[in-house]
Amino acid sequence: MGKNTKRIRMFGGNDFQLKIGSTWTNVGHLIKGVIRDAIESSKVTLTDATQVTVDGAREASLIATLGQSSKEEMEYVDDLGGKEFEAYYYNGIIDGKHQEIYIKALKIVPKMELEIPGSPMSIVLEGGMQPQAANVSVTPDTGLPSGKFATGASPVTGKNKMYMILETTVA
Repeated sequence: MGKNTKRIRMFGGNDFQLKIGSTWTNVGHLIKGVIRDAIESSKVTLTDATQVTVDGAREASLIATLGQSSKEEMEYVDDLGGKEFEAYYYNGIIDGKHQEIYIKALKIVPKMELEIPGSPMSIVLEGGMQPQAANVSVTPDTGLPSGKFATGASPVTGKNKMYMILETTVA
């Protein structure tokens, strides 16, 4: 780790796609995206009055703020609600590498937030990542959208059961 200014990033990649049926579909222009991955903790008081902190459930989610807000986009987001999709998020270039995030199962939360007035007006799309039986794995050549940067005919496995991060050196 250490101090590395090449890893400071100001801009993302503006590419968020869902696999709808067998087709990767770009959801639209992104104003911002947030991936939240947190393990809840709880304090437990023991019979001798000491307190210990124990880990709870892990929750991972994606929140995408879309820059388009026409009737078509609002209805599209409504149609996605409650359904589960594979997801792809291009996070831009970090330290000379394209960073891509692959989510095996993202269940879209059936809610929409339309910021009025906004600058620009925006729609917020949320999804909860669904844990898999094993760490998430994808074969880049066949499992990612056509505009992806990662390549390979063999599966690549991530470090957790909800999503994985792929990095590819910029050519």
